[in-house]
Amino acid sequence: MATEEPESEGQTDGGRTVTTEAAPGETRTSRWLGKRWYRTTPGIVTAGVLVVLTAVGLAISTGVVAPAFTELDPSAEAAIPPYVYLYGGLGGLAYVFTSLVVEFEKTTEELGRAGLRLLAAPLLAAGIYLLMRFFLDSPSTRQVAGLSFLVGLYVKVTIEALGSLARRLYGRPTGRARRTDGDSE
Repeated sequence: MATEEPESEGQTDGGRTVTTEAAPGETRTSRWLGKRWYRTTPGIVTAGVLVVLTAVGLAISTGVVAPAFTELDPSAEAAIPPYVYLYGGLGGLAYVFTSLVVEFEKTTEELGRAGLRLLAAPLLAAGIYLLMRFFLDSPSTRQVAGLSFLVGLYVKVTIEALGSLARRLYGRPTGRARRTDGDSE
């Protein structure tokens, strides 16, 4: 198995180029390990790809783009109404702004962490909408919009509640299921 040779990397320091050598045995990939995702190029690219995939998924789930995935009709039961995403996103925005009001001296990293809720909120709102449709025949638009807003506002609580629901429905893994394949009894 071949390993990647350490490479020199040129950095500018006040107009002059400084060459730094990788530590012995350090590869280009290992330089990314242990660093914050937003401080590495692969992390930023990965986040960008995830945002694009999320946007495509949201567009398809409404039935407006590629309606074949929602039974050929944007009003089909499998389609998610666009207002679910709107109110989920508004709830996420409400969280970001209220957290800034409560703790005005947030760092940029803390603001970015709160802003990531804007990506999770519409997805969770869609999931809750589908779950709501499973239990209720025809929930009102007002109920759906209000619940979507609350899901966006309380992303962490929603994730914990859904995790708890999944554990109750599917049960907790037993000690035997948690073991790896290499363990013996």
